Amino acid sequence: MDSHLLTLSKIFTERLFRIPDYQRGYAWVSKQLQDFWNDVAQLDENRNHYTGVLTLEEVPEQTIQSWQDDHWIVQAKSYQAFYVVDGQQRLTTAIILLQVILETLEEGKKLNYTSARDIQRKFVFDSKDDGISRSYIFGYEEDNPSYEFLKTHVFCEHSSSASSQETIYTHNLEYAKQFFKERVASLGHDELEILYKKRRFRV
Repeated sequence: MDSHLLTLSKIFTERLFRIPDYQRGYAWVSKQLQDFWNDVAQLDENRNHYTGVLTLEEVPEQTIQSWQDDHWIVQAKSYQAFYVVDGQQRLTTAIILLQVILETLEEGKKLNYTSARDIQRKFVFDSKDDGISRSYIFGYEEDNPSYEFLKTHVFCEHSSSASSQETIYTHNLEYAKQFFKERVASLGHDELEILYKKRRFRV
């Protein structure tokens, strides 16, 4: 993939992202989150936040074949699957912030003429059977303890798993969500729309 500047929306067009098992989990804490928030919040509304570099690696076809929940979206919708080799922390943070924006959005309201469901379908999950079977657009490999935690505690989704294992990395995910919830809570709709647009990566 050529190196160029893309919005988060373009990066997520027909792509799945997985954090490979050899990568450490979500490590950002208060200082990094505050820096990220300051960068985004203080940026002029007509400009985009340059979030950093993403290094991606295509997931081998034989690996995709073993993904019971995700194989369909690759086959039926021609999604490409990528491992996030570098830029995990920034990308995860952007997705957590996006989830918080969606949760803060008033029911029935749109962000920049896009419904919350369409935004969720693009960044969080898509479904082949009206929501019963879901393919998560961004996440960890299934045997990673952060996989279930991200799905249930960050995305607020139901899980058939009995419980999710907690680690220092899952604690960081939870902390990041609470951090953004506190900062987004007081924003009006126009401010949420501006915030939603302020994300660019170099891929």
